[in-house]
Amino acid sequence: MRTETIYLREDDSDIKMQTFVHDDATGACGRKRGAMVVLAGGGYLFLANDREGEPVALNYFAAGYNCFLVNYSVDQKSAFPRPVQDVSKAIVHIRRNAEQYNIDPERIYVIGFSAGGHLAASIGTFWAEDWASAGEDMEFGENKPAAVLTCYPVITGENNIRHQHSIMRILGYPIGLEDPDREGLDRYSIEKHINENTVPAFIWHTFEDTCVPVENSLLYASALRAAGVHFEMHIYPKGDHGFALANKETWWGAEHLDNPHVATWFADSLEFLEIF
Repeated sequence: MRTETIYLREDDSDIKMQTFVHDDATGACGRKRGAMVVLAGGGYLFLANDREGEPVALNYFAAGYNCFLVNYSVDQKSAFPRPVQDVSKAIVHIRRNAEQYNIDPERIYVIGFSAGGHLAASIGTFWAEDWASAGEDMEFGENKPAAVLTCYPVITGENNIRHQHSIMRILGYPIGLEDPDREGLDRYSIEKHINENTVPAFIWHTFEDTCVPVENSLLYASALRAAGVHFEMHIYPKGDHGFALANKETWWGAEHLDNPHVATWFADSLEFLEIF
């Protein structure tokens, strides 16, 4: 395995990407490998790379993908569009170096968890917007993923079902602001902006999630359906937020995070990726 660190912003060494690249040039049947960009959650405050980052990247690596773990802008740097631009920069770098990484440039995917799921859905929806670009001379669509995978994602700014901390941070608002303006909340509510440019999505959530309510994924799926964009969705009946791989590799000794039924999401995602 070849690993290296790619710095995505010249002026900020915190914004970087770790590579997990196979030594051999091809995967099964001699075809170029797919690429998986991994975005851990953390409410746009921190990055949960220990559970939702490196273990996820290594599992997709074991499944034959070349993987790229992105440290995007969080905390005081989390106001949009900066995090979206970070992911754009990552995708552009991967696509421009597809030969070096032995990947198919048409098979670049993004997976995100919780707030990272919001960011994955954002690049999948907003990639064509000028403000979402990598901030460099890039061709139209150079930052477009083939599909996104969203795991218990933050999606909406709607009252009572939004993840307050995530939404406030991307808007640059104080966390305790009780009455943010409607225009601000709508600006990055993914379900309000899905159109024919939005890429296909694999979505999973749990019915009992009390941190990011399942309505976030339901709104996302409904908007995708209305726009005629393909998706696959799994809603698991039991379990709260933050499952990651839902097995002992990412459970950290918390028995409720080891759930074989929920853990089937990973195998299902691999089948989805073969379609898109």
